[in-house]
Amino acid sequence: MEIIFHVGMPKCASSSLQAHFADNDSLYAQHGFLYPTRHRLRHGYRNHNPLFEPELDQDLAADQILEEAHDKGCNRILVSTEQFSTDKTGQLAITASAFGRKVGAEQISCLCLTRDPASMLRSGYHQFIRGGLWGINRSAFYTETDASIQAYIQAFRGSCGFEWFEYEKIIQRTTKGAEVRRLTVWDINNGPELIERLTSFYKLPVGSPSVIKNPRLPLAKIKFLRQFQQDFGMAAYLENRIRLIRKIDLSGIPFSNDDALQAGLEISDEELHSKFPDLSEHFEKALSLDGMTLIK
Repeated sequence: MEIIFHVGMPKCASSSLQAHFADNDSLYAQHGFLYPTRHRLRHGYRNHNPLFEPELDQDLAADQILEEAHDKGCNRILVSTEQFSTDKTGQLAITASAFGRKVGAEQISCLCLTRDPASMLRSGYHQFIRGGLWGINRSAFYTETDASIQAYIQAFRGSCGFEWFEYEKIIQRTTKGAEVRRLTVWDINNGPELIERLTSFYKLPVGSPSVIKNPRLPLAKIKFLRQFQQDFGMAAYLENRIRLIRKIDLSGIPFSNDDALQAGLEISDEELHSKFPDLSEHFEKALSLDGMTLIK
């Protein structure tokens, strides 16, 4: 039995991966590859975030997922939640150990998806405004800063203890203490389209295409959501979040990239590379971890 943990990172096509394997779970089960329904959200992103429930018995959860695999005749299991890479408590090591006690650590591998740091920053900042990210204190962010992308960079550093582009540190934190046979690290923007690459790597049929569950919001909407949280606070935003995202139509409002730069919603590549000249170096460090073995 092989266990594959997809551990993130956020904003690196996780929702596309999860939607595809959920939509094609019956097809892939016929090929011995399980995307478990146990401890998987039934709606929305259909990831395995329920594995992070605080009172969950991880050994029992592993038994239940392995039982599902046995019942469906599968010898490979894919578990997916990007919460592993934002977690600071060593949850991957705990979950991997629970499975390792059943099938052996040599049967466990991890998949980590990345993207270039500049686009990761922009996408991560917009996701933070939309719904939070990386454990950053949202209430403090809106009351103590100007809520700009520059403030987000500082808030990330304060929350995590390193820069957003130091992917190798994110991966090291995620995998600390986890006994894993192989760590696979991919740049999602380099190589074939992700689903094609995944299905080829795991020797599966491509399956049916899925609808993207987390489409990018226009910059005018990001500005609106940020302003709402600044003006009315986090409680009001959380109460009205779905309606604000789905019901407010700002498509007729002109809002250029220059407007976004002026509003602090964007930062130019030139400024990024001037302030952080080692962006590419850290990206390459992370990619060099591909193929690493973490079994002691």
